Amino acid sequence: MTDGTKLPAVCIFKLKNVPKEKFPNGIYIRANEKGWINEQEMLWWVENVWTSRNRFGNPRSMLVLDSFRGHIIDSVKNRLVKKNTNMAVIPGGCTSKLQPLDVAINKSFKSKVRDRYNNWMISNIHAFTSAGKIKRPSYSTAATWVKESWDEISEDLIQRSFKSCEISTNLDGSEDDCIGDHDSLLDRDNKMIENSDDSTDENYEEYAEEVDYENKWDIEVDQKEDQEEDNDEGEGEGEDGGNYDYQDSDDEEIRHRLKELNKIYKK
Repeated sequence: MTDGTKLPAVCIFKLKNVPKEKFPNGIYIRANEKGWINEQEMLWWVENVWTSRNRFGNPRSMLVLDSFRGHIIDSVKNRLVKKNTNMAVIPGGCTSKLQPLDVAINKSFKSKVRDRYNNWMISNIHAFTSAGKIKRPSYSTAATWVKESWDEISEDLIQRSFKSCEISTNLDGSEDDCIGDHDSLLDRDNKMIENSDDSTDENYEEYAEEVDYENKWDIEVDQKEDQEEDNDEGEGEGEDGGNYDYQDSDDEEIRHRLKELNKIYKK
């Protein structure tokens, strides 16, 4: 929020049911067959997350959203009205300039999650399938990465991101020099936020229509090998099984070390 307060993070897994794993406290775990936000998830979020911003009630507030269909459907609008919330909808194609999450926060968050994933790939003793592919991290591990990364986002970065989008700047003009100054938004580690302009990121795309959405991980899933894997996954995983191929890593050092690990496990 504009004062730097962070609402609890939510993980939506592409599953029929929430996995039967022990997840960290302080993060909500959801599941649906597309692993994507939709009308029902938004209604749930309003009731369980948005309303938690003030334990004494629902003060008059403004919620900034992009124009994704699941955000602006009538049922969601009506629910927000009941919660004393005014919607400010960002026009399509403008989120990289007007949405605080997009101008800096998401990039800092994703960088922190990526660092944890890379450390897991390099340092952990992994389990391998019979074909030599690394089994994916558990859902609880992924949720822990999300929770820890979100906790590390600084209040200062959040506050300045809102000011950069001219949402919370002083009305007297004393903070006008902050408006549109996205390039100067740094995280607490004094590292430049990666790809400050989402429009230049080849992997970036605004919310697609739900009917066209495919859940994409950074690494491929070998469906054939998944069928051969021992049935040691929980019932909640549905059809979302898969294993990671170390050859998909972009980091040469990671690939080398994983190959060495693979040789050890095959002995």
